[in-house]
Amino acid sequence: MKLLIGGSPCTHWSIAQTKNRETEASGIGWELFLNYRIARDKYQPDFFLYENNKSMAPAIKAQITAELGVEPVLINSALVSAQNRQRLYWVGKRNPDGTYSQVPVEQPEDRGILLRDILESGVCWREKAYTLKANYFKSSVTSAMDGGHFPAPMAAEPKSILVVTAPGKSMPVYEVRNGRIAIKGKEYPIKLADGFYIIRKLTVRECMRLQTVPEEYVFPVSATQAYKMLGNGWTVDVIAHIMSHFTGLTAEPVEVLSMYDGMSCGHIALDKLGVQPWLLRYYATEIDKYAIQTTQHNFPDTVQLGDAFQVRNDDWRLGDEL
Repeated sequence: MKLLIGGSPCTHWSIAQTKNRETEASGIGWELFLNYRIARDKYQPDFFLYENNKSMAPAIKAQITAELGVEPVLINSALVSAQNRQRLYWVGKRNPDGTYSQVPVEQPEDRGILLRDILESGVCWREKAYTLKANYFKSSVTSAMDGGHFPAPMAAEPKSILVVTAPGKSMPVYEVRNGRIAIKGKEYPIKLADGFYIIRKLTVRECMRLQTVPEEYVFPVSATQAYKMLGNGWTVDVIAHIMSHFTGLTAEPVEVLSMYDGMSCGHIALDKLGVQPWLLRYYATEIDKYAIQTTQHNFPDTVQLGDAFQVRNDDWRLGDEL
């Protein structure tokens, strides 16, 4: 069985892109998607999964649907995790005549996981985290309070007293009084009991839990790079739910081509579904050296192919087919 999975970088299409956002099926964002479609045409997988951001423009969404020949399903990661993360998934299977048809995918069961359930310590003032982004490592207290549509996920550590510290020496302590918190001279409503708190970013492990990445997964890189990969990655349990609809997945050898592989969330999902390593051959296109380092640390048998644009070469092909 052959699988094609991937989600082309959505930076150029996201509503969070304040400058030069692409709203038509052209530009670099579209060229990145076309690499995926070209790979599907050449690779001819038995099943494919393509993911991207819900906030893309309608014209782009419609053209992707036309190119892939199946309708997208919208799934919010909040059903399987403590994070609100709405994404579109195009899922198809190959027909005997070489065309592709829809794989019906129902919504995952709501597991009722809340942000407080994944914290290593402290408390929170929201039931669900907002979408974890690749630039989360830059997040500040103000971005958690005044982040517009995309406030950064944060946690609060209660403190017994207000400690005044010199700038840069330690984390500041904020007072909550009557459901409001003052930060840099501005007040914000917050659902915390009156008292003193340190407001902190989530740890890498907590962000792993947001993305349903197993605890045993290892990041042999800095926390900054780990945050970037997790923000760019998939919610693993959503991917596992979708791929559970691929008939015969755990009954025969599987070859995977993962486009824009990142930290190999697709591989993690296959592991969760019980696809054994000796039944799996996994090819990845990726150019980020930290993502490649992390993938190879966790999945050393991954075959790294490099730049996704190589699929456009006339002589492009993978190794021996299954």
